[in-house]
Amino acid sequence: MKTLAGLGAIAVAVVASPVLAHHAYDANYIRETGSIEGVVVEVFWGNPHVHYYLEVTNDDGSTMLWDVESDNLGVMARAGWTIETLEVGDRVRVSGRLGREGRSRLALDLESVETLD
Repeated sequence: MKTLAGLGAIAVAVVASPVLAHHAYDANYIRETGSIEGVVVEVFWGNPHVHYYLEVTNDDGSTMLWDVESDNLGVMARAGWTIETLEVGDRVRVSGRLGREGRSRLALDLESVETLD
């Protein structure tokens, strides 16, 4: 009986570990938040996470591509988002957790999105 319980615990750990690994935001983002403003140049509307790619103009006039990562399609739908909520060409200001090691990525806070122009 102990062997069966031990095997059950191992099975639960094996099944749960990919789920935990998938949601390791701390591996990609720091706790510090920030905001960026830019133009949506690409939208990836799919699982496991929706991504918006923004072209951001720096203070010196150069541009940089930012990867703005959001939630999965189910969470987005429950929040009232569709593939048309943000589209290529939209100018937006967004906030969220900043990318680790200075990477140009942001974990989107859905409530922070502001469409400009």
